[in-house]
Amino acid sequence: MMFRCVFLFLLITSLPWSQNAFSVKPTKVTLGELPTLKETLLSSPQDILLSDQFEENIYGESQSFSDYAYWHKLVFPEVSKQQKNENFVLGLNYYVIENLDFYLFHGNQLQKHWTRGALQDWQGDTEHYNGIWIPITLSSEKSTTLLIRKQGNSPLLTPFKLFSTQEATAQKENKLLFWVFIISSLLILLAHNIFVFILLRQPGFVYYLGLNVIILIALSVITGFSRWVFSEEISQWLIRNLFTVFGIGTWILYRFSVQFLKEVQIPSPDSFIRKYGDSIFIIFLLLVQIVSVKTSASLFAAIEVFLFIVCTYWGVNAYLKGFIAVRFYLFSWIILMVGSILNTMIFWKILPINPVTEAILPVCSLLQLLGFSFAFADKANHIEQKRQLQAITDPSTGLPNRTYYFDTLPLQLNEMNKNQPQFALIMIEITSHLKLSQAFGPAKADSALCEVILSTHQKIIEMDGILSLPLPNKSTKKLMRLTSKNIVLLSTTPDEIKEQVQQIQQILDHPTIVDKVLFRHQYKIGSALYPSQGSNLDKLYQNALIASNSVTYSSGNWAPFTHKLKSNHAHQLRLITLLTDDIRQEKLYFDIQPQVNLADNRIVGGEVLIRWNNEHLGQVSPAEFIPLAEQTGLIYKLTDMLLEKVFQWASSNPVALLAQRLSINISALDLLQENFAERINILLQQYRLSAEKFTIEITETSVFQNSEIVGHNVKKLHNAGFKLSIDDFGVGYSSMQNLVALEINELKIDQFFVMNLMTDTQSQTLCRNMINLSKDLNIISVAEGIESEDILNLLRQWHCQVGQGYHLYRPMSTLQYLTLLEERDQPLSPSINRA
Repeated sequence: MMFRCVFLFLLITSLPWSQNAFSVKPTKVTLGELPTLKETLLSSPQDILLSDQFEENIYGESQSFSDYAYWHKLVFPEVSKQQKNENFVLGLNYYVIENLDFYLFHGNQLQKHWTRGALQDWQGDTEHYNGIWIPITLSSEKSTTLLIRKQGNSPLLTPFKLFSTQEATAQKENKLLFWVFIISSLLILLAHNIFVFILLRQPGFVYYLGLNVIILIALSVITGFSRWVFSEEISQWLIRNLFTVFGIGTWILYRFSVQFLKEVQIPSPDSFIRKYGDSIFIIFLLLVQIVSVKTSASLFAAIEVFLFIVCTYWGVNAYLKGFIAVRFYLFSWIILMVGSILNTMIFWKILPINPVTEAILPVCSLLQLLGFSFAFADKANHIEQKRQLQAITDPSTGLPNRTYYFDTLPLQLNEMNKNQPQFALIMIEITSHLKLSQAFGPAKADSALCEVILSTHQKIIEMDGILSLPLPNKSTKKLMRLTSKNIVLLSTTPDEIKEQVQQIQQILDHPTIVDKVLFRHQYKIGSALYPSQGSNLDKLYQNALIASNSVTYSSGNWAPFTHKLKSNHAHQLRLITLLTDDIRQEKLYFDIQPQVNLADNRIVGGEVLIRWNNEHLGQVSPAEFIPLAEQTGLIYKLTDMLLEKVFQWASSNPVALLAQRLSINISALDLLQENFAERINILLQQYRLSAEKFTIEITETSVFQNSEIVGHNVKKLHNAGFKLSIDDFGVGYSSMQNLVALEINELKIDQFFVMNLMTDTQSQTLCRNMINLSKDLNIISVAEGIESEDILNLLRQWHCQVGQGYHLYRPMSTLQYLTLLEERDQPLSPSINRA
């Protein structure tokens, strides 16, 4: 960067000096329209000298594209002997005329012949790189005539100027210095950029190097320096294929733009120019090989203008997208196009050739190369800033991430603590993410989760009293995403935390659409105060997490941290550890609670209830460890262990399944496993049991009502012969849709309604309607929680089919259950449940 700045300074300060090459103002004469002759037949210079067909009115025609050769005549009268040493030098600024001959006559006698065409041999003239300078020696005895013949496919521009010998010498030296400066600057810049490319290997830089080379070649050809820089053969090849060179340069510029703006997806991969841009340039390069130079010039001018418009449009769009590095890119494009278009206007005779217009293209070329160089440096800074931003932000939402929380935020809080000694950390855990992933797939689940997080952030942005979080790209956020499902914010007004949480809950309670299904996210919110409940961010987050984990949905979605919660959390961690060990060692067992046909008091089955008696904790209630198992993923191993134990027991005691059924209560998470039904069937076949003797009870079904995996498992279980039941119907997540989606055979009325039948009229209404619903759907109605004779009689009056509860039978060991069946003299069939 320092090199580029110094180089730009030298260039700017050198421009006034370089203009000295064109500032010599003695008696220079610019020749106007000269007598001109169109060559229709090949003639000798002597014949042309004697011709009387020279006309000034066809001089304009001679300056354009033409298939003819043109002659110009410049006549000097004879001079006195005193003026004999006063000679002139003819200068020409245009160097791409293919055939250019000068013939100097004294009277009718040819004195000298110079060839200066771009495709001609310059007869070993060692100073050809100085430009086209023709010395005119005047005769004191005869008139002096200079004939100029020009022919070629390019425009035949010849703005001649006459200088005195002294003026010509000064002009040669100054012009040589100017072009040496320009060419040397391009070579130095090229060498520097090659070094940068080798060092950095930045994408797109190779196109920039190619552009350097093309500009160097183009300027060498236009200024005549190609004979100095390249060999005669290469120089002439470049002249013949000038528009091929220009076309390649324009294509390189197009590819450079595409690569440079790739950072912001401009142009779009689906855009026409992005798809067919390369093909357009290939067609152009093929056309210039077969069409005339004039047509090639027209096509190139059209491509120049089109590319200028398109790339400027791309650059403006990129800048509007926040890609700051494009500012130097736009500057370079404008400079390059201005220089190129003005040079093309010279080519088409719209602008005259003079010292100012001649300097436009080389100066613009240098400026645009420097501008692109600055653009690359700017882009490198942008990429570095983006890299830093990516390190501290979540890629899906753009919110500050865990690294920001633990590395950047403490520095901000150190400053804040000087004026704000207290604040509160609010942590939100989206608990439905796992269920969404299992039901709809991880991609749709992540999309839905990002949607609700960004909606929450938008709400928080509008809230007062929330700490702003600055990012390196000058944007500001107020929410951090620490894990895939945990987001946090800092309240600078902890006394208003209740109102702030309520505002957050409003947006979280708003349902979202997932795969055309209206879904309401489940979440938990925990909070902790600084410094009383955490002296650093790590401890603060830990305590807010403990608070959120203590949330029970029956008591609301938010729980502030208390020291009592920390003790409970430690207990839960110990519980999970011990449960993991006991599941692995298969130390859990099950009891059975009989189910009775309410019409005739027969035992028709039993519900299996899982039990855990830990050597350190003693008897642990299923209501305590089952939710923990679901939260931690232990539920799958717990289900597998229970099925293995129940099937093994049933296989060893076939009398238990003679006339009864066993009900198996599983979690909704089990049905979301792809191979769940297959594993049950394999296990059933292993113990040679009939699926018709078992009922699968399902809880919490709303989250997978449209899941293909659940549908597959349900179909497999039905086909095998299992009966399906919805457990605890009427509470939790159960819905009417599940009655159809799961094709259930049994509906279990939750004990919450059954136990309150004698005291709550609403429970009576709901319970009676659920029994009638079962009748209408032709499925079995089961009431659980029958605790009194009055409740039993009422259920019989409503024709409830099956019941269970302490008034009928308490849960009992498997041995007691078998003994009971023998005493009742009934064929048996237990039910499997873990609660």
